[in-house]
Amino acid sequence: MIGSGIVGLSTAHHLMDRGLSCLLIDAKGPAGETSFGNAGSISVGNVMPQSTPGIVTKALRMLANPLAPLKLDWAVSPSYARWLLQFLNQGRLQHVLPIIDALNAINTASRGAWLDLGERIGANELIGHTGYLHVYSEDATFEKGEWERGLMRQRGVAFDVLDAAQLRDLEPSIGTGFQRAVFQRESLAMRDPGEFCRRLFDDLRARGAASLTASASAIARQGDGYRIDTDRGPVHAGRVVVAAGAWSNALLRPFGLKIPVIPARGYHLMYPEVQAVVQRPTLWAERYMVVSPMLAGIRMTSIKELTALGRDPHYALIHRLDPEARKLFPGITGEPVSEWAGNRPCTPDSLPIID
Repeated sequence: MIGSGIVGLSTAHHLMDRGLSCLLIDAKGPAGETSFGNAGSISVGNVMPQSTPGIVTKALRMLANPLAPLKLDWAVSPSYARWLLQFLNQGRLQHVLPIIDALNAINTASRGAWLDLGERIGANELIGHTGYLHVYSEDATFEKGEWERGLMRQRGVAFDVLDAAQLRDLEPSIGTGFQRAVFQRESLAMRDPGEFCRRLFDDLRARGAASLTASASAIARQGDGYRIDTDRGPVHAGRVVVAAGAWSNALLRPFGLKIPVIPARGYHLMYPEVQAVVQRPTLWAERYMVVSPMLAGIRMTSIKELTALGRDPHYALIHRLDPEARKLFPGITGEPVSEWAGNRPCTPDSLPIID
């Protein structure tokens, strides 16, 4: 198993259930990259892909807005031209509706799968039954979302539309500028994504999985199996699963596979824990910024920076949103105690690649 993020670890969990032995290979160990720093929302109601009708106009407006999440690293953007064209094409209505159905099927099944996995590894206390909250500071943005809400209703997604009073009953510490909200009540919240991965990794090791902290550089056929070259020497295996996220393409290219995955770097800031400031992952729709309660404090996540692997992060992008996080939840006090950046794998149609 190349990759010890949540995808690689959970895949290894199920393969071991089927009687296979497993070696976990990752340069940074469990949750060393993207699975560590996300917003923690297991959002079973988020069925909309990133690319939807009108995405060109929306993307141009975001690129011109310093507080919007979309950022493009212009130095590497020419190499992503094909991916960007695929992304725009997937935003056509004839593509979007089947994608929504696929995401809905995946999300519906995922809720029970997460709870089952948490029970199996003794980590259910890390999963909160809190729901996921989308709040709006502008009526126009809320009204534009009715098309999406209609598609969610058609597919049986459970959500409530809240007015200002209902919103404050649910989140008493929310800022005064928010009058409308959508509450996805069936969604779950991970209180420490990195710790959940570490618990899963420890469970796999206790069941007999081996691990190697190493960077995999190449895969080649050898006899009836494969040789994986790493910076700690070669490894031999009968079968290989590549779950390396944005790093997968380089490993698969020698087999004639070019998967449409690029890195989209996200960021977070951590704030000191303040009692009862935020009860659940809360997304500010106009900023596409999420504030979530974590075991170690309050996490604010945002930014989708299309860049290249190995490029230095631009932490100023997330620090620029610090005042916005305090508008969303004025109870956030103190300076951020840590910052983080990680490369999320991004596909043109927002669907996972399973082959």
